[in-house]
Amino acid sequence: MFLKIAHKKPECIGCMLCAEVAPEYWVMDEDGEAQLINVSREDKTFQYGEGLESDRKILKEAETGCPVNIIRVE
Repeated sequence: MFLKIAHKKPECIGCMLCAEVAPEYWVMDEDGEAQLINVSREDKTFQYGEGLESDRKILKEAETGCPVNIIRVE
């Protein structure tokens, strides 16, 4: 089973928490913003991807630790 990840990249402040907590899912780009690694689709606001159920703990840590609340994991 996969978890759905939504990341509102344009509002990223570059704190690096998500990339440090879940480096399999986020990297920092050349603009200093977090970039979701495996993007399945995106629109003007969000990047969407999937996470493994076994990674739920780190994904939820990235979600709850994000200081600007731009990560959603379902």
